[in-house]
Amino acid sequence: MAILRVGLGHDQDASVAASDAMELTPKPDLVICFVSFSLDVEKAYNDIRSVVGDDVPIVGGSSWGEISSLKQGPQEASVVVMTLQSAYFSVGLGVGQNLSKQPERAAKDAIREAYSNLLSNPAVMSLMAIALDSKGAKEVSRIKPCINMVLPDGTSAQEEAFLRSLILETGTVSQVIGGSTATDFSDAKSYQISNGVHQDSAVVASFSSGLKIGTAMGHPYVAANKGAVVTQAKGRTVQMLNGKPATEVLQKLLGGEELTPELFIQNPFGIKSSDVFAEYTIKSAQQVHDDGGVSFYAEIPKGAFLREMKTDAEIARERFKETLQKAIIDAGSPKKIGAVVIFNCILRHLLKARLEVDDVCLVKEVCGEDVPVIGFNTFGEQGATQGGSIGHYNQTATIMVIGEEVITQ
Repeated sequence: MAILRVGLGHDQDASVAASDAMELTPKPDLVICFVSFSLDVEKAYNDIRSVVGDDVPIVGGSSWGEISSLKQGPQEASVVVMTLQSAYFSVGLGVGQNLSKQPERAAKDAIREAYSNLLSNPAVMSLMAIALDSKGAKEVSRIKPCINMVLPDGTSAQEEAFLRSLILETGTVSQVIGGSTATDFSDAKSYQISNGVHQDSAVVASFSSGLKIGTAMGHPYVAANKGAVVTQAKGRTVQMLNGKPATEVLQKLLGGEELTPELFIQNPFGIKSSDVFAEYTIKSAQQVHDDGGVSFYAEIPKGAFLREMKTDAEIARERFKETLQKAIIDAGSPKKIGAVVIFNCILRHLLKARLEVDDVCLVKEVCGEDVPVIGFNTFGEQGATQGGSIGHYNQTATIMVIGEEVITQ
C-alpha cells in the first residue's frame, strides 16, 4: 500500500479538474481546491463534490490566481484541485462565521469544530508512539502532533484578531499555516470552502498526521538603509512616524512621490520579529488618509521600526528556495516529497511577474520535476517565523510540505 497518493487537476472546468485529480486517488481522504473569484464558486464546489463523492472533506477558497505544477505561473479563471489519500493522516474541518464583526468567536467556533471532526487514527497514534520511543530528541522535535491550515476571509481585515483567539484555543505547540481568501479587488466578500461555500468566515483544517509534514514562511526582500519609528498607531493604521504625520515621512522616504497604491506595492516595509532570529516580516502600506495617517494590510505596533526593503530577481529566487528548504527541514527532511502547498501573496505575485520569477519552477528545481504543487494568490499569509512567532504577513509565501514518508522512517 502506498504511503501517500496525491492527485492533481487544473482546468477552467471544476468537474474536469476534480476528475483529473481523482485518477490517482480513488478514495481520497481530503480534497483541497482553490477557485478563481471570477467564476461561480458555489457551482465549482458542487461540481467538485459531484465528482469526489459525498463523504470526503473539501477545503479551500476563492483566489486571484491559481497555482499548480501542471501550469506555468498562476492562472486566471481556473480551478485547481488536489486530492490526498493516505492511511497515515486524519483531518478535521471547521468554519467560524461573521469573521469581520466577531473574529474571536469565529476562531473559537472554527477550531473547536475542526477538532471535534478530527477522528482518532490508530495508525497515526501507533506511529507517534513508535517514533517517540525509537527516535532521538532532535528527530522527535520535528514531529507535528497537529497542524492547522487556516483560510480566513481576506476582505475581513481581522486576521490578527482571529489568530490571537485561535492560538489561545490551540496553545503555541500547534503549527499554523495558511492564506487569506481573495477577490478581484472589488467590494465583494471572498469565499471560503469547508464542506460548503461560505463568506465572511474563517476555515480551519486540522491535520493529525503520521506523515512528515513541515511549514515555513519567507519573502523576497532584504533590508535597505532607510526607515522610521512608528510613534502613533492603532491596529492597521499608522498616524505618526518619527513624531510627524505618517504621510509626510513616507513621502520623504519614498523620494517625494505621490503616495499611490502602486508606489506602496513596489515599496514594502519590514519589521523585525521579536524572536531570537529577529528576521524581517513584511508589512505593506495600503492607502493614505486625509488626517495624515496611512493604513496597512496588516497591524503595525507602536514603537516598531519600519525599514525600507529591496529585492531583485536573484534575491527573490534564492529567498524562495531557502523558504522551501526550511519547510523540508521542518518536516524532518524526508527523502521524497509527496506534495507542496503554497500560499502566495497577490502583491508578491505582481513583484514576481515584474522580475520574471516562477515559484513552481523553483519547487521543481529543489524537489524534483514530478512533485505535485497546489496554491493560490492570497490577500495575506499566515504562518510562523523561524523563531516561532505566528502572524499575518504581506508580500510573503507560506509553504506546507507533505513528505511521502512516515515519521518512524
